[in-house]
Amino acid sequence: MRRRIASGGLALLIAAAVIGCGAAHLKTDGPRGTVRFKGEPGDAHLFIDETSLGPVAMFEESGVKLRPGTHRILLEKAGYFPEYRLVEVVDGTLTMVEIELREIP
Repeated sequence: MRRRIASGGLALLIAAAVIGCGAAHLKTDGPRGTVRFKGEPGDAHLFIDETSLGPVAMFEESGVKLRPGTHRILLEKAGYFPEYRLVEVVDGTLTMVEIELREIP
């Protein structure tokens, strides 16, 4: 029992450190714009400003709220060429980003 609590506490500590350091653009205070993603393949991995978010399909409906300004988008999956984009986010607006990865021959 003690071991389970210790490892759970460590996981929380690591998660707090990652959110505190690398995901400042994802915090909820201040002005925001929403970016929705449509990506193929849907299980390709989405990164925003070097922060790993997960499969792109997770952000097709809800999108991601970001601070106004330019953000670096990366979509990648093994066996495909990675795709980079710069997205300009404006406060109070919805931006759609569509990315289709090309398979590596």
